[in-house]
Amino acid sequence: MSRVDPTARLTAAVVALSVLGVVLRVVALGERPFHWDEARAGVWALRFARMGVFEYRPVAGGPLPYHLARASLSLLGATDAAARLPVALVGGLLPLAALGLRTRLSAAETVLLAALLAGSPPLVYYGRVLRGDLLLAAAAFLACVLVVRAVDTERQSAAFAAVLAAVAALAASGFVVATAACVVAAVAVSVDARWVSLNDLVALPDRVRARSTLVARLFLVGVAAVVFLFAPRGGSASLWNPLAFPDVLAFVFDEAPGRFFAVRVASRYADGATHELWPFVSSLLEVLLAAAPVTLLAGVFGALYDRYVGSVRPVVTFFAAWAGVGVLVFPTVAEVDGPWTAVHVVVPLAVPAAVGLARGVAFLRDAVAREDAAVVASALLVCAAAVAGVGAVFADDVYGEPTPDSSLAGYAQPADDLDPFAANLSGESTVLYYGDRFHTRGWTEADGPPVPDAWGNRLPLPWYVAREGGSSTTLPSGAPLPETPPAVVVTTPEDAPTLRPELADYERSRYRLALWNREVVVFVGRS
Repeated sequence: MSRVDPTARLTAAVVALSVLGVVLRVVALGERPFHWDEARAGVWALRFARMGVFEYRPVAGGPLPYHLARASLSLLGATDAAARLPVALVGGLLPLAALGLRTRLSAAETVLLAALLAGSPPLVYYGRVLRGDLLLAAAAFLACVLVVRAVDTERQSAAFAAVLAAVAALAASGFVVATAACVVAAVAVSVDARWVSLNDLVALPDRVRARSTLVARLFLVGVAAVVFLFAPRGGSASLWNPLAFPDVLAFVFDEAPGRFFAVRVASRYADGATHELWPFVSSLLEVLLAAAPVTLLAGVFGALYDRYVGSVRPVVTFFAAWAGVGVLVFPTVAEVDGPWTAVHVVVPLAVPAAVGLARGVAFLRDAVAREDAAVVASALLVCAAAVAGVGAVFADDVYGEPTPDSSLAGYAQPADDLDPFAANLSGESTVLYYGDRFHTRGWTEADGPPVPDAWGNRLPLPWYVAREGGSSTTLPSGAPLPETPPAVVVTTPEDAPTLRPELADYERSRYRLALWNREVVVFVGRS
C-alpha cells in the first residue's frame, strides 16, 4: 500500500481548516444589523455599484473595501450579507497562507497556525464586518509570507504576488501606517536576532542591481495596482477616461496622499490633541484576554520558547515582534478605543501561538507515552477549559446578540434588530428625519463623503434606506410637518412628543442604534 505524501496530507488539512473558516464566517452573515462604520461604507459602496462613481477620501476609509463590496453588491444584490461577503471570504481563506510558511515551521505548527487563523474569535467576528481591518491584516500577513516564500523558492511569481498583497494592504485601511511601522520594527528585531547579517545588508545594493529587471517589473506592477485601486471612477477625472489619465495620476500620487495627511495626521493632532495611551492599550489587552486568550497566552509562550529554549527562527521572531509592537502602535494611532484593533495583533501573533500550541501537544504526547496520568488529566482539563472558553465567546459575542458587555462589538453596533425598520421601506418610500440632530442644510446623500455630523447621527439607517431604494428628507426641530407626512418619520426621543399629535395614526417604535445611549423613535403609517 502506497503511503500518503506528507505534503499532500498537510495541504489537505490546511484546506479543510480554510473551508471551516469560510463556513464560520458566512453562516448567518446578514443576521446582525449593520454597525455605524459598516453602514457608512455600505452606502458609498452601493452608490459606487449603482452610479459607477467613486473617489478616494481618507475619512471614508481605504478604497479596497469599496471595490470589493461594489463587486459583491452588483453580483448578488443589495443585502447585508452581500456587502460583508468579500471580507468573509478573505478571512475564511486566510488560513491558506499558513502553507507559505511550511518550510519554516513544522507540519504541526503549520496546521495549528491555519487553525488559529480560521477560528480565533476576533478574526471570525471582524471577518463578518464590512471594515478594512481584517482586509489590511490579512493582506499584510500574506505579503510577508509571500516574501518568505519568494526567498525560499526564488520564484518570481511569489515576489509579484507579494507586491500585489502589499498594495492591497495599502488600500485596505488608514491603519496601514501602523502596520508598516510594526513590520519595520519587526525587521529591526529580526536583524538583531541575526536573521540578516551586516554583510547581507552591505551586499544588498549589489543584489538589487543584479536583479534590476525584476525590481523594475515589480515596481511597475505595484504602481499599476496603486493606480487601479486609488484612481477615481466617474466624473471628469476617471480611470476609464484616457484623456484624463494625467489628472488621474496627479490625484493618485499627489492629491490622495495629501488628503490622507490632512485628515489622518494634521487635523487629528492639531494643537497637540492626542489621547492617553494606557487606557487604549489596557482596553486592547482586555479584548485579547477575553476574546482570544488561547492565541495570546500561547503566543507569548511560543515566542519565549523559540527565542530562549529552542533554536531561534527568524520567521517566529519577526511575527512575534510584529504583534508585540502592535500592542502599543495601534492604540497610539487609533482615533477611538475600538475592539477591532485586536485583529491587527491576533493575525501576526498566530505564528508564535502555533509554536506554543505545538510544544503543548508534544508535551502531552510525551506524558501519554510515559503514562503520566496526572499530567495527562491536567492537560486535558486545560484543553477542555480553553475549548469551553472559546465556545462561550462564539456563542455570546460572535453569533449572539450584541450587548454592552460584549468584548468584540463596538459601541456603534445597534442593539436592536433593524429588519422591521427596513420592512417598512420600498423603492417609493421617503424617510423624513426630523430634528436638529438629523437635519442637514445644503447637503444631500448624493454628494458623497465627507459628510456632516447630522448625517452621521442617522447611521446605520441610511444604509437600509439606500438598500431598499428609498429616499430621504429632513426638517429641523420645531418645523411643521408636511401636509401629507411621509410613511416613515425618524426622530429623537426628545422631539417625538412634538410629532405625536400629528402622527396619531402612525405606529411608533423605538430602536437602539448603538449598544447604549443612542435611541431613535420611528413613526410608520399604518397603511
